[in-house]
Amino acid sequence: MKKEIHRKINERLKLAIHAVINQQIAERNPPETLETLERLQSEGFSEEEAYNLIGHLVSMEVAEQIAGESGINMERFLVALEKLPAPFAKDRQNDVDDE
Repeated sequence: MKKEIHRKINERLKLAIHAVINQQIAERNPPETLETLERLQSEGFSEEEAYNLIGHLVSMEVAEQIAGESGINMERFLVALEKLPAPFAKDRQNDVDDE
């Protein structure tokens, strides 16, 4: 029963985070979200993988806000977008270049 509850919560959170990303892309606010999505896909990540990587950053910003540490820090978010896929995944572009 607990596993089912956790699964449902995780699915709702994933949908909410994807909605935030979709809104950022639709509004081009910030434009770096779409640019990062496209860059990650060009580096070999699937659309879902790219969304998940960006979603990690959105989650971290929301967690900061919930914890009361700070609000959404757009500068920190943009710097983190630029660094993706690090620290969550290995850079696939370098993998292709090394072959």
